[in-house]
Amino acid sequence: MVHKLEFLKTGAVNAAAGSAYAEFGNTKVIVSVFGPRESKKAMAYSGTGRLNCNVSFTTFATPSRGQGSDHKGYSSMLHKALEGAIIMESFPKTTVDVFALVLESGGSDLPVVISCASLALADAGIMMYDLVASVSVSCLGKNLVIDPILEEESYQDGSLLITCMPSRNEVTQLTVNGEWSTPRVHEAMQICLEACSKLAKITRSCLKESASAPKD
Repeated sequence: MVHKLEFLKTGAVNAAAGSAYAEFGNTKVIVSVFGPRESKKAMAYSGTGRLNCNVSFTTFATPSRGQGSDHKGYSSMLHKALEGAIIMESFPKTTVDVFALVLESGGSDLPVVISCASLALADAGIMMYDLVASVSVSCLGKNLVIDPILEEESYQDGSLLITCMPSRNEVTQLTVNGEWSTPRVHEAMQICLEACSKLAKITRSCLKESASAPKD
């Protein structure tokens, strides 16, 4: 993902508590964070906050509109990837909402959404154990392809996605699809973890730049 990173910035949505915009290859994503706000649902979570995640695609995001069914699980996968990194006790009895919109789908959409959402949460001042970085690898015959484009994803034999907190060396999500040998899974995981570490450094520098930038 690092070699396909073209643009990354915070403060993309003025009305949000925090936001981020990312371009990775042909994939373009914008994430807005709202809250913490008081919530009746969050009241049941005694002493901790509640995280809501929603991922949607614009009607023109993908070449074929029929592909939308593939994205139904993205919201819950985003939630799973982020919840382990957020200090929920820092906003008790309140809710934080994360809205991710894929403007253009060019492949590796979910890892871009997750990484962008982590940056948006940090921009919103939500307390986290560490920034989250996410990278995927596709298995194409004998080759492992990092950050596959849409075309490569369409004929992949298998896919592996890792979300981690690089500074803590902790994985918050691992998703494996297709048939993999054990050595191949280990190889793919190592590739992803190394890329996540590089991506996290870029994300941190983006945060530092925005923090030091003069406010209007």
